[in-house]
Amino acid sequence: MATSLVIVGVGGQGVLTLARWIGEAALAEGYDVRIAEVHGMSQRGGSVEVHVRYGKDIYAPIVEEGGADYVIALEALEALRAYKYLKRGGELIVNRRVIQPPGNWLEEEEVFKAILTSGLKSYIVPCFDIAIELGSPLYENAVMLGFFSQLAGLPMPPSLDERNREAFRRGALVYNSLAPY
Repeated sequence: MATSLVIVGVGGQGVLTLARWIGEAALAEGYDVRIAEVHGMSQRGGSVEVHVRYGKDIYAPIVEEGGADYVIALEALEALRAYKYLKRGGELIVNRRVIQPPGNWLEEEEVFKAILTSGLKSYIVPCFDIAIELGSPLYENAVMLGFFSQLAGLPMPPSLDERNREAFRRGALVYNSLAPY
């Protein structure tokens, strides 16, 4: 059985690093892992999409639309673009952060209303806020990793430095106190 997830965000948020950490944690549990950067990284602020699959004998990294167990969004507008990947019963995990695209100004409340009224099992995680408390927005992906690791039953990857370990622990604590919508 495979676990399939799609991780989305914008360039500069650490989407690829988050995917690598999840892969590392899955490898530590003895799973076969495949990761594919589908698009992105062409510019800071541009959309980034990475597919991750882990389990026993994984041969292909790409997650088809309607095939993901989880969509992890480090940015809320990207969640709205990517939830098409979720399969029935899949879970949407969204950082409580909206990064306004150039030329478009969307009300943050409208973005989260669209997510919460989608009918999907959704978690809105304050990764950015916690990262700022820890001293830098660079930690928001490690906070998300801690949250997701609790949800998916994965360990902390051994490569995390001490600051990212603290962000991971904070994300894990949020999981223990946050119910899905």
